Order: sequence, then C-alpha cells, then structure tokens
Amino acid sequence: MEFRHLTREEHDRRLREILVSTEGMHARVQDVGDGKATIGWGYTLNRNENVAIWTRSGMDLTPAQLEVLRQVDRARPEDRTAIALGFDKVLTEDEANQLYRASIQEYEAPAENAGMPLSVERVAVVSVTYNRGVGAMQRHAVWDAIEGGDRAEAWYQLRYNCWGSRANAEGGLRKRRFAEAEIFGLYDDPEAVSVEEAAAVYAMYREHHAEIDRVERRFGLTVDGVEARPNRIAHANRDYPDIVAIYGEVQTIADSLEPARSRLLAHLRERYPALAGELTEERFNAGLIDPGRFPREFALAAGEGAQPGNPALAPRMDGPAGPPPGPFQHGHLNAAVAALASGDAEQADRALRRLADSPEGQAFIRMGEDALARGEEAARDAMAR
Repeated sequence: MEFRHLTREEHDRRLREILVSTEGMHARVQDVGDGKATIGWGYTLNRNENVAIWTRSGMDLTPAQLEVLRQVDRARPEDRTAIALGFDKVLTEDEANQLYRASIQEYEAPAENAGMPLSVERVAVVSVTYNRGVGAMQRHAVWDAIEGGDRAEAWYQLRYNCWGSRANAEGGLRKRRFAEAEIFGLYDDPEAVSVEEAAAVYAMYREHHAEIDRVERRFGLTVDGVEARPNRIAHANRDYPDIVAIYGEVQTIADSLEPARSRLLAHLRERYPALAGELTEERFNAGLIDPGRFPREFALAAGEGAQPGNPALAPRMDGPAGPPPGPFQHGHLNAAVAALASGDAEQADRALRRLADSPEGQAFIRMGEDALARGEEAARDAMAR
C-alpha cells in the first residue's frame, strides 16, 4: 500500500475539515441521540479526563463548570451523561477549535501504533476513530489490514465493518463510513492499477461478496443496480459537499470495482483467450471467477511470485467466503478453535476479537443484549407479582 503523504499542517487541516463536515458544531452540551453528552465538534464528555483536556485547551471556566467536569470524571460510566448535561458552558467556534486541538491526540494513537505516516489514509481512519472511540477501534481488523499493507481489505473494513452496533443510528453511520472509505481509497492510484492490485481487489470482493451485497442492498446500490431506500451513498454526496469537493463523490460498489474489473479482465482475456467466454463482467460481479484457475496472476498478488506482492491475500486463494474447515459455520470461530487446539492462545484471542468485530459477531452480541434485557424485565415482573 502506497500512502498519499501529507505534511503535519496538511494532515491536521484535512482532518479538521472532515470532522467539521461530519460532526457539526454544538455550542451547548446536548444528547445528539446516542445517549452521550456532546459539545463542540463532536467532543463527548463521557470520559474520565475532562478536567485535564479542558485545562489543556486554555479555555476559561467558572468554578461551577470545573466542578461539573470533576463530577463527570469521577462518576460511573452510566451516570456521566446525566451529570454532563448540566454543564452550562456555551462555546464559540474558536473555543470549539481549542477543545478539538486539546483532545484529538488520543484518537490518533491507534493509527500511530499501526505505523501509519501522516497521510490521506491516516486522516480517514482517525476520523473513524474519533467517531467510534479509541476503545471500539483498538483491536479492529482494519489495523491488521493496514499493518499488512492490504489496502483492499482495509477499505472493506472501513466501508462495511466499522459502523458499530447501534441499530437506531446505523443509517447515519453507514453514510459516514461510505465517505470515509472513499477518502481512504480502494487503490493506490485508480488511473494506474496493476494486475497485482486488481487481483487483490477482486480477491477481497470475492471473499466478502455476500456481506457487501447485503450492506449495499440496505444502504447503497448493489453491483446489479438495486438501490436502497434511502440510499446513504446519495446522502453522503448530498450532505458532505466539502468532502466531495476535495475527494470526489462516494462511488457505488460497481464504480469502485471498475478499475480492478477492467484491468483484470483485460489481462486474463489476453493471456487466456480460450477462457474469454468465462471472463465476463457478470461473472466478476458475482464473484464467480475462480482464482485457482489463474495461479500466476493471483500468486503474484499473494506474494508468491517473483514480484513483491501482498501476503495478506494468501488466505483468500482457496475461493469465496466459505468458512474454513471446522465444526462451525463461521471462519473466525473455526480459526479460534484451531488455535486453541494448537495451544496458540494469542491467535485464538485475535480470531475471537475478529468475530466480535464482524457483522455476525455484532448480531450475536445484540441478540445476547436483547435476551438479557428480556430476562431482567421478566425478573422485575416476577418480583412485582
């Protein structure tokens, strides 16, 4: 993966532009619908270091306002919103900027730890981290992809697997992730896609084809042209004009794949003319072109040939996103079982964390939370009787 490098000044300016576009300005503290107390450019007071951050910002606060911040810092997490909503400071835009500068460093830490240079790509992932929180992103699969140089997988994780788990806010979060993934970019340079990069993009798409189709069907536009109502891609392009002006419109999945599709199909048709009838756009879109039939092209992409490639692609060489051998119907869970059987606790932990970050894992967590809530309600009803 080739990063699009920025100076520190450029990086900070671009990051602030994105957060201003996506977060909006809140002069007074308020619950914006997520159960947290938000002020300024998306700063949430649901934390335990407010006094330090606000002091670092250099803003003047009254003794009463400082006391509210101290109470929030000392409170239990579940009590912080109610206390913080009593914070009566009204921010000017300049003060919101001071608060942003005093707090942004913690959200850059995961990207720093992943070895990301100051770049457009880093701007995108820091924006996601700012929105989701450091804790939610700390062990996310996107960092494995970035550290492995796997741009296509990192793009997939940002676009499809970073929205969180709050169903009542999913539409808005999907809209934002569409935009942030577009900023990150699926290609080093979409105007100069190599066969290797095209193969890596196709392998990613083939592996995640079912989940990509599901998300696009609900929130965007499928590769076959089925449009969601509402279409969050269209909403991103409507609601984030400043982002669009700098990075271009958020692309549909069909348009996103086009550079890889045209490059890979043209190469394969030329090299394997007898198979040209199978090498169609329709089969590409359906994930039906088997990498195993073209070992040279996909071996290069997996780092197995004479040219430097992408080692993160190797696990995808066996075909589409079916689960690896094991007793369960989910690849991450089978991987965890295999790691435990071999005594590799670290690998098992990574596999289970990837399961928790996956759509299936998030759905399982929500089912557990719903079941727990129903159980607690039943217990209360029993006690009342």
